[in-house]
Amino acid sequence: MRGSRRSLLPLSVAVLATAGVALPASGAASVGAASAPAGPRSGGAEFGQPNGRPSAARPVATVFRIGPHTLTEGTAPRLALRIEQYGVRSVAARVAFRPIDGDGTTLSIDLGRVRTGRLLHPAWPRASVLKPGRYVVAVHAQGPAGGTLLRRAHASGRAPLTVRARKVVPPPVVAPPVPPAAPDPGIADDGVFPVAGPHTYGGESARFGAGRTGHVHEGQDVVAAEGVPVVAPLAGTIVARDYQASSAGFYLTLAAADGRSFFFAHCAKDTFAVTLGQAVAAGQQLCRVGHTGDASGPHLHFEIWIGGWRTSKDSHPVDPLAQLQAWDR
Repeated sequence: MRGSRRSLLPLSVAVLATAGVALPASGAASVGAASAPAGPRSGGAEFGQPNGRPSAARPVATVFRIGPHTLTEGTAPRLALRIEQYGVRSVAARVAFRPIDGDGTTLSIDLGRVRTGRLLHPAWPRASVLKPGRYVVAVHAQGPAGGTLLRRAHASGRAPLTVRARKVVPPPVVAPPVPPAAPDPGIADDGVFPVAGPHTYGGESARFGAGRTGHVHEGQDVVAAEGVPVVAPLAGTIVARDYQASSAGFYLTLAAADGRSFFFAHCAKDTFAVTLGQAVAAGQQLCRVGHTGDASGPHLHFEIWIGGWRTSKDSHPVDPLAQLQAWDR
């Protein structure tokens, strides 16, 4: 058998020679030789040519969306894109916002290198701001071999965007401050506290000059229980007795003997104890504590006026807290 195998080798060589197959020039006629081929390899994934196919020359935008297409200044748009390039893992990409009106400049958002074949939602850089106007938004990409983005009809790589100016909210109208009060006759040491029962002076909103819608608070609130008697601090004459649904409720005005006028508001309904023009003594009951008109709870709204109660342009209120505290002692 060994002799037969040796005799086959020359025959095989002869058959190959007869068939026109070239043999290695070295004359070492070994059919099973593992020497590398002289020509270039046929291709493979390690050369960027999977399955023997060459890589695509240019990247392609298969998805590009922006939403919403109309937004308000200061709001970041949402982007979605997918770039594909056969045989290439990543490409350099950016998104450009080119203004088509106004005096804005093109804003370019650099995305760096992005993976191909993946749907991406790039985050909006905080430092980037779009000015009001209309824009054409375009995605740009470049492959490793220099090929630039190829756009398709169903994903053009372009989208319109309108940025509206933010509405400017005017500042709230603040009522002018109460003009400086002229010197008043001073704090009376004698007199009667106007609420004949337990009471407090409330919080900051109860003070003279506290802000109100369209005006400022012109008196001092004295918080007390519903029905507590309200009395005249000094002797005088009742010069007003009326009702105001949107504000003071049932109210009285006393022109005191010392030239000042005292205003009492939010009296309980049907509790007036004096009539218009009546002369009263210090400590005489005028009404009872209530919460009529624009009042959130039972209390006496008390004002002190110099120059009469709304009798002329020189009439004006003063802070009554010091006088109330003097009477309270």
